Amino acid sequence: MGKKKRRTTARPQSNVPVDPVATPHEPAPTAAKVTNAGAGTPRRDPSRRPGTTRKRKRGNPLPWIVGVGGIALVVGLTVAFNVMQESNKPGERFRSQGNVHVALGTQTPAYNSDPPTSGWHTPGLAGWGAYVEEPPHDQQLIHNMEDGGVILWYAAGTREENEAHVQALQDVLGTRWSRTVIVPREGMETTYALTAWTRLQRFEEIDPEGMREFAEAYHGLDHHPGF
Repeated sequence: MGKKKRRTTARPQSNVPVDPVATPHEPAPTAAKVTNAGAGTPRRDPSRRPGTTRKRKRGNPLPWIVGVGGIALVVGLTVAFNVMQESNKPGERFRSQGNVHVALGTQTPAYNSDPPTSGWHTPGLAGWGAYVEEPPHDQQLIHNMEDGGVILWYAAGTREENEAHVQALQDVLGTRWSRTVIVPREGMETTYALTAWTRLQRFEEIDPEGMREFAEAYHGLDHHPGF
């Protein structure tokens, strides 16, 4: 009898996954290396279109406008206040003609007021006090006004008339204001006139209140350059 052939049957393939360790000839898959492609470069704003630049935001100008407006308002109010104060002071105001010194008797441009209230004058002052005759030169008296003096002018007449005017003015002044000069003047428009630097007030007669108010406002105010 011949030998019986051994019958073999194919073993069914297992569905169990193959352990990668059990098959060293097939290397296990490795995770892909992840790199940051955008490292070192700025990220583009997706809301911005290519080829356009971002506009810088401007600050709010309102605080600057308010600040400048406030400064201008303060300056304007200060100027207005000073102008109002000047307008409320006694006497008529004349533009200053400067503080130039000249030799006594030097011919100068005409003064802008009569009696004068500023302008060309001598380096020396007239003596303080009252004059009945031979009054000081205008150029000397202007220096007295520059030094804060008040000049009281009266219409020149006879000696007796001049003495009466001097006495009346001295009664008004008393001893309160020391930097004053009482002088006669030819061609006066009124009987009396008071002057200080750039200021003039005329009086037809003795006015104690008005004259004292003028002296109080301007006596002792230095008007040299820089003051």
